[in-house]
Amino acid sequence: MRTRADETRASRTRRPLGTPCIACRSTNTWVEMQREADRTRPGGVGEWPYALCRSCGHAVRGRLTSAAQFPPDAAPSRAESDAAPSAESSGGGGGDATAADRPSARRDKRPRPKASDERVEELLQAAGYNRAVTPEVLQEHRRFATHAGKPGLPRWKAAVAILNGAMGAPEVPHVREIYAEEKRRREAQQARAARIRKQAAELADEHAVAAREQVARVRAATGEGPTWRELAAALGVKGPLASAMIDALHRRGALTSTKEPRSLSVTPEWMPPSDR
Repeated sequence: MRTRADETRASRTRRPLGTPCIACRSTNTWVEMQREADRTRPGGVGEWPYALCRSCGHAVRGRLTSAAQFPPDAAPSRAESDAAPSAESSGGGGGDATAADRPSARRDKRPRPKASDERVEELLQAAGYNRAVTPEVLQEHRRFATHAGKPGLPRWKAAVAILNGAMGAPEVPHVREIYAEEKRRREAQQARAARIRKQAAELADEHAVAAREQVARVRAATGEGPTWRELAAALGVKGPLASAMIDALHRRGALTSTKEPRSLSVTPEWMPPSDR
């Protein structure tokens, strides 16, 4: 079976590739510069690196390079070394390539745009910076503000807290502290939400019968159901546990409601857990 490399003109100097062949996994692979017609322009000739396997003959063309000479004594350049593995991982049979054969995603990641002077000043103001904001101060805090992200988001709030706690210190905190604080806050928020769900479930089991009786009583007297706040107040539950408890009552099938106001009502088929 002829490959694209067989159709090219005379080959140039070869250099070891250092990456196993994706077809036969042989380590006898080479980088070879070859000249061929450039189809992007009439009559043009280009030079490309090829990843060649001398065991099975598999060949994949890499990215376009300049027509510079490839000295036999010189080691392959970084561009040539990067081009051949890229071609091998994206060519035919690429489904057999391992993660080590594929180019790193970080290599193609765009650099993070630096924070503007206005964004740095906004971060300093939010953190309570009470000194003169000079160009030197802006430059010192620019990288920190760059990693703080957009104002109002969790990472920005973590950066503001870190910078506020470091006021008066001779050095600006390292950006890794932003991500550590963001992670700590996220884990604390998740733990708090889990505690609220657990407490709300216990309250729902405790007040299920009383909640159904209150909803039925209000609906019989007014023709409408109570609001969630009115129901929670009648049961003596306040704060964030109030809506979480009523949500739990909905999940247990004790209550039902729609998006309409005062649509809270009881479900006739519900039975207390002790009667099931």
